[in-house]
Amino acid sequence: MKKLFISLLLLAATPIAFAQLKVKSDGSVRLGSSISSLTPYSVHVCDSAVYESSTFYGLISSVSDKIAYRGVGVKGAATLANNMPSSRIGVWGEAGYGDSFSYGVIGQLAGTSNGAAVYGMLGNSLTYYYGAGQYAGLFNGETRVLGDLTATNMYTSSDIRLKNNVLDISEGESSNTLDKLMNVNVIKYNLKEEAFGTDGSEKSKKLEKATSLLHFGVSAQELQEIYPNLVKEGQDGYLAVNYTELVPVLIQSIQELKQELDNVKGSGSRMTRSVSYGDDEFQPSAKNILYQNTPNPFKEQTVIRFSLADDAQDAAICIFDLTGKMLKKLPISYGQNSVSIGGYELGDGLFLYTLLVNGREIDTKRMIITK
Repeated sequence: MKKLFISLLLLAATPIAFAQLKVKSDGSVRLGSSISSLTPYSVHVCDSAVYESSTFYGLISSVSDKIAYRGVGVKGAATLANNMPSSRIGVWGEAGYGDSFSYGVIGQLAGTSNGAAVYGMLGNSLTYYYGAGQYAGLFNGETRVLGDLTATNMYTSSDIRLKNNVLDISEGESSNTLDKLMNVNVIKYNLKEEAFGTDGSEKSKKLEKATSLLHFGVSAQELQEIYPNLVKEGQDGYLAVNYTELVPVLIQSIQELKQELDNVKGSGSRMTRSVSYGDDEFQPSAKNILYQNTPNPFKEQTVIRFSLADDAQDAAICIFDLTGKMLKKLPISYGQNSVSIGGYELGDGLFLYTLLVNGREIDTKRMIITK
């Protein structure tokens, strides 16, 4: 009686099983009853790997589609369900323990058609890219890399044909670019563990090394007050700096500085002639040398060092602003080889200092005083 009951259960389940499994005459297999009859299906599932041209395949799936406009070889989906774990993975690829280079997932773009071997996108609906070109990888949406990103070359789209409302960077600005950048401090720092997506509970040698590396940059909060378009708040709530677009700002500041220095050179030559003692026979000695002030930039105090020839007379260090106006003159006594300047004496900004010997300019250098 027990065997008869089991047989009846099997017979009752048979129509359901056949409703979920279909085999075409060409050998392709469809599992599930919800797939459209218009969808081509071709799945090869085997209990041992298939050997083809030195490669083993555990699952082979191919699509020959002459009806729909899109054919998908393999689709993996992980959706929300009450009995599923918190992390959901549509497709997982893992490889290892081989003698040569291994790959978790491979995407290959064959032929000459436009497309990408691997395409990643954000959103609930399919948003395809129909531009020109062939790409190994293409990402449509915000992309983040936890760790170092190394590339042979890196380019940012900057074709003038793709730009609108093009204006000079200084147009409509009340102050020049250099003055703005003087309010941004260049810093060196180490990254905290939070920067790598961990709360500190994950300890490893790799994480220790990453947090011990010395980095150079700026504070996003400081830059945001001056150039808010160069700072973005990420989905994690932290601020990030667009260092690529900071480069044109630096180029503009260099151009402004070059123009100001050119103006100072002209006014500086007039200034040295005005304090000349009229000794046309005087020739500055090569032993008269002016050195760069240290530290530079500075806030509290800096030291300007120099060397003078034995026959040097009436020497002085003169400090100018960028318009060529003399702000301070420091006479040099016999045997003296340095002078000190306090940041409070001049205020913050860019200044020029010149070594004068017998009223002749020996050399001019610049110094920066920060807030």
